[in-house]
Formats: sequence, C-alpha cells, structure tokens
Amino acid sequence: MQEEFLVFLDETGDHSLQHIDKQYPIFALGAMYCRREDYIKTINPMFDELKYEFFNKRHVILHSTEIRKSRNEFKILMNPSIRNNFFKRLNECIEQSHFSFAVSLVDKLEHTGTYSEPDNPYNLTLAFIMERSFFLIRKKYPNARCRFIAESRDTKENENLKKVFEKIKTDGTRFVTANELNFITTLDFVKKQENEIGHQIVDLCLYPIARTYLTHKCHPSVPVFYDKIYKNPNNGSPIGYGLKTFPNNISTNLVLEIEKYCN
Repeated sequence: MQEEFLVFLDETGDHSLQHIDKQYPIFALGAMYCRREDYIKTINPMFDELKYEFFNKRHVILHSTEIRKSRNEFKILMNPSIRNNFFKRLNECIEQSHFSFAVSLVDKLEHTGTYSEPDNPYNLTLAFIMERSFFLIRKKYPNARCRFIAESRDTKENENLKKVFEKIKTDGTRFVTANELNFITTLDFVKKQENEIGHQIVDLCLYPIARTYLTHKCHPSVPVFYDKIYKNPNNGSPIGYGLKTFPNNISTNLVLEIEKYCN
C-alpha cells in the first residue's frame, strides 16, 4: 500500500548574504513531515476546534509574531486568563499532533566569514530538509510518495526556490542520490491567506528554535515540540539529524540545556 506524506516548509530571516541584519543574522528553513491522512483527519480538525473555541471562526492564521504581540485577532490574549488558556490549548494541539520536525539554519555572519564563496542559504537548507525526508519517510515506507508545500512569496522568490528544488531532485546531495529522492513528487506553493495549518505549525515551532540559537538559551516553547524533532536513533541527539546549523553544528551544551528544560 502506498503511503502519502506531506512536507510543509516555512522560513524565518532573510536568505540574502549581501545585507545581513546583525540583530537577526540567520536564515532558517523548517519542515513538518506528516502522513496526509493524519493531516486531513486529525491535525486539521484539532486546530479548527481550537480556532472556533477562541475566535468563533476557522479563518484565523496562527502567526507567531501576532500571537507574541497580541495583535489583530490575538488582542484577546491581552487578558491573562484567556492568554493562559489559549497557550495551554495550543500546546496540547501541537503535542497531540502526529508529525516530525526538522530545522536547517544558516548563521550568515559565520557563513560569510568562513567561506570566500559561501553557498546560497536556500541551497544548503533545502538540501538538508529534502535529505531528512528520505530518512524520515522513504527508508521507513519504501512505497511512499511525498509532496512538498511551501508558503508562497513573490513570483521571483517562488521561481528561485523551485529551481533549487528541481536541481536537488536531479543531482541529489552529498548524502542522498537523485534516485533516492524520486519519491518526492512536487513542490507546490500556497499563499498565507489560504490558511494552511501545516505552515502555521512550522512557524510556531521554527521561531523558538531560531531564538534559542541566537540567545543561547532554551526558548520556553521548545519543550512543547522537542520530542518531534528528528534525532539520532542511537544516542537521541538532534544535532545533524533534525537540527542542522551552518557552518558549524549547534553546540552540544545548548542541546543539553534544551533537554534539561524538557525533562
């Protein structure tokens, strides 16, 4: 029986290496890997219920920035009681959803300082995310098919990402051959306004990882989804498995601090 999987992509930061914001000098790509059936029958209904519970409608986009700043639809979170209840329910939804998660992050200051001709952050991060799909999906489900779904930007951005995607599929990577990636069928683009919960979940998980990397302290939200990050089956470490930072691996000490908050 052929298993169908979805991989939702979202990003944080600017991938440009010419103009680097020293306050946020990173580009990170996050991915949520899930069965299509789980997504349709379990994950979507669970988050729809959450939205109706607090906003009385489905068409509310769970965006980490808006939630943190209690803006627009999330002004209700200025009430401490509602805020506590909302985060309790949101965390429950994430914890109960069946998905795996991976993040590939480029520290642009270190990247440009290390290499005279640094690779484009999109190339590095997307290649890693596609490799993870092989290990998370194809190795476990030999007959699987998988569709990548990115949040749409402008036409040029979409075209550039599509070119990188097709090149990786054609050439493979250092660790996975083109043949091993042939189970990935397409890369589709969906606008934020279309309210795809997969992208919203990636956004909610990606920002805390980025802040953890930048501050060297575990963001309070990371323990909510840490068990979903792909890890080394032998030692349980996410380094290089579901959490990859370029040009250097995330420090072991920081991972240990994260795990201290998770226990």
